[in-house]
Amino acid sequence: HRDADPTPATTGNVSKLIKKFFKGVATTPSIYESCMYTRSPDGNPILDRHPQFSNIIIGAGFLGHGFKLSPVIGKILCELALELSPSYDLTPFRVERFK
Repeated sequence: HRDADPTPATTGNVSKLIKKFFKGVATTPSIYESCMYTRSPDGNPILDRHPQFSNIIIGAGFLGHGFKLSPVIGKILCELALELSPSYDLTPFRVERFK
């Protein structure tokens, strides 16, 4: 839940770590933010062209792992945008798998 309030367990754990490792730093968070992950229905990313609009390239649903895959994801999305044959089999990542 992106907008969920922090729980005492979460803020308590963070406060304990701050107190232990950062002497003299206030242990009460001044700002609390959570991460938002995009997820496809089957948990695998989508790497494909839009089924109706071929000028739209989709790269989404990485569950927060896209940053570490960015070199190969960038290569694949570039190949799709330039209408080149992808370097990898994209069958498991096609949007049509949800039909």
